[in-house]
Amino acid sequence: MSREMSQQSRVSGTGSYGNATVYRENLDNVEELTAAQVKAAYEAALSEDQAAQDRAENQLDGDAFITAHPEVKDTVANAKLFVHEMDRMFGPGRHPITHFEAANESLKASGFLVLDQNVLAAQQKQAAKQRYKTEREHITTETFDEREADSLPLEELRRRADEEVRQQNRSAGERGGYYNG
Repeated sequence: MSREMSQQSRVSGTGSYGNATVYRENLDNVEELTAAQVKAAYEAALSEDQAAQDRAENQLDGDAFITAHPEVKDTVANAKLFVHEMDRMFGPGRHPITHFEAANESLKASGFLVLDQNVLAAQQKQAAKQRYKTEREHITTETFDEREADSLPLEELRRRADEEVRQQNRSAGERGGYYNG
């Protein structure tokens, strides 16, 4: 045994007390790689490293997307759907938030995503309120103004006058009467 040990190299300083023996691999039996094999191994390792970085970045972007879209439930099934859809649409690799947005629209249209119905209802109600507010502002900014009347084409003048009358009738109706201009 002592002769066998003396032929192999010994490294000390490992283990919990620094006195364990580590036997080295005999390098005489290892095949030499060709330059093409070394290059292929290097590129494979580099590709795997890039894929790991892409997965980490995609996870961060996915978390940001979910934070901005509370209607999408944060589940493993939804995550797998997003990855599959983005890989289908854009190819595998790095997926920025714009890819998440596009995949979200596609998955919503297909009905595959698990959505939080309470949040969706609140968002739809808010969107309806905003639409109403925007439409009301549009009506009040496009009312008839006699100072501009001289510079407007006749059709635009008629449209604005009609809109003004409609708005006055609507206001009068809300008060319980009617407008008799």
